[in-house]
Amino acid sequence: MKITNLIKYSMISGIFFLGACTHQNVKVVKPADDKLSCSDIAAEVAEINGVLRSIDDKTGLSGRNVAMGILFWPGIIVNQMNAGDAREAANDRLVVLSDLKSNLSCS
Repeated sequence: MKITNLIKYSMISGIFFLGACTHQNVKVVKPADDKLSCSDIAAEVAEINGVLRSIDDKTGLSGRNVAMGILFWPGIIVNQMNAGDAREAANDRLVVLSDLKSNLSCS
């Protein structure tokens, strides 16, 4: 009975920690991109830069990874993989916004 409870609680804890390994995902292209003004583009760039800072804060030797390393070490791997995907999408979005900025001749 105790072993099954240990397994059950370990699995529940693992699911909880894997859920904590998510990062904000950014859509690379949005349907309303062609309607953005220069100030809208600047606001989007600031938002994406905030997302990138958030990703950096949650990866590497962060408190989140240290806690995962102590309690559920596979979470570190999942966190780093998710961070890589989120960072790639954010950088791709910055490229799209940069192209839009160039097309509108924003300063």
